[in-house]
Order: sequence, then structure tokens, then C-alpha cells
Amino acid sequence: MGDFNAVLLAANRVNGNAVTEGESKDFDSCMDAAGLAELKSCGSYYSWSNKGQGISDHSPLVMSCNIRLGGGSRPFKFFNYMADHALFLDVVKKVWDVSCPRSGSMFKVWTKLKAVKQGWKELHHKDFAKLDERIEGLRADLGQIQTQLAACPTDSNVQQSERECSETLKKFLHIQESAYRQKARIQWLQVGDSNSKFFFSAMKERIARNSIDILYDDSGKKLSTTQDIQEEVSSFYKQLIGTAASSLMGVDVGVVRKGK
Repeated sequence: MGDFNAVLLAANRVNGNAVTEGESKDFDSCMDAAGLAELKSCGSYYSWSNKGQGISDHSPLVMSCNIRLGGGSRPFKFFNYMADHALFLDVVKKVWDVSCPRSGSMFKVWTKLKAVKQGWKELHHKDFAKLDERIEGLRADLGQIQTQLAACPTDSNVQQSERECSETLKKFLHIQESAYRQKARIQWLQVGDSNSKFFFSAMKERIARNSIDILYDDSGKKLSTTQDIQEEVSSFYKQLIGTAASSLMGVDVGVVRKGK
């Protein structure tokens, strides 16, 4: 299998001429058009060297195509569109005004934030759950109403139903696009571009990059299952609890203490 004589980023080339936008633009456009994304990798960062030894000057690559299912429970994520909900501030005020029996300012803040999170989760489940299914249902309803309107264009009730269904669909489409934009963290496009395919592709790429598929423990053993990776991460941080580092490189104690 051949390779591309082009790079996407300046970091993809060591030494040589600086990477210009002109030489990476076509490659970038090709990947976008084909719906491709750069895979995560470990080991040798550069796949080629002109000082290679042996029969090839390329680094060997091994690609795993295993599909991992069941990534565990999802952590709570606040979506920006929730702030536009009519009951958003009421939910915050209701749980924030509840008194906390234990003393300690930090504990009180933690307790209130936890209660706010639960209130937001209930609000999201009630009005925003299964967003994609809701949008498809609204599209089907709007199609039926418009069919009725075509058969009887003077019916005021059907006209009103068409307006209400259309406005509701626009509302949830805006919410969906806002969610895609936030998940993908694409900053140079504004909500309203209706480029859901682009957002969805960027979101999937970011989720894939942020996942931990392979981990090596202190002995060099390769861990690839979800359970083994979770146990290793948990064990690593448990060992740090109650321990103190003999030295912290790069930390100016005077700056930390005085704040300047």
C-alpha cells in the first residue's frame, strides 16, 4: 500500500522546509470530502525516515479494527441550549435555596452543585431526551399536515397546525445543531449553518481520539480491555493518595505562595 507525499500539520514534518497552507490544503480537502479522519496511534510518531536500516525505510504499522461496545455510563454534560429553557433559572434557584445540614463552605457548594446537576438531568430527560427521534417524528407529522393542507388549503385549523409543527421542528433542529457544535468543539462556524454532517463527523472523531483503547502498566504489560484499563487507572491514582513528591520540577514555590 502506498502513502501520501503530503502532510496535514506542521508537526507532521521534522526538519526540511516549513509546511505551508498551500501544500496541505488539497490533502485536507480530500480527507473532508472522503469523510476520513486521522487515526490515533502510539509508538513511532513519524512513519518514514531516510536513515532507515534494513530492507525498508518505513516504520511498520499495525492497525486494530476491533469494535468496542459498551463504554460504560456517560458522565453528565451540560449543553448550552438548556440555558434558554424557560425553567432553567427556576431549577437552579429551587435547589440552591435548600439548606445544607453540615457545616463547611466548600461542602455546601459541592452539595448544591450536585443538586443542581440532578435538577438539570431531570429537565433534560423531560424536554430534550431522544432528540433525534423527536425530530424525525416532527418531520413525519409536518409531512402529514402539509398533505392535508394541500388537499384543503383554506382550512384554518390545518394552517395553524402546520405553523405550530413547523416552529417546533425549527426549535429542535436549532437545539440539535447547537449540541453537535458543542460536542465537536468547532469554533469557526456559527450555529445556523445547518452543517450537521460536518458537526457529526467532527464529533465522532473527537470521541474516538479522547478514548483510551490501549494502556501499558509499570511492568510493560499491554492492557486493551475496558475493565483492565479502568482497574489500572484506578490503582495508579490510589497509590498517589497520601503521598508527597520529593521535588516538583518547574514549580516556583515563591510564586505559588505569593501569587506573583
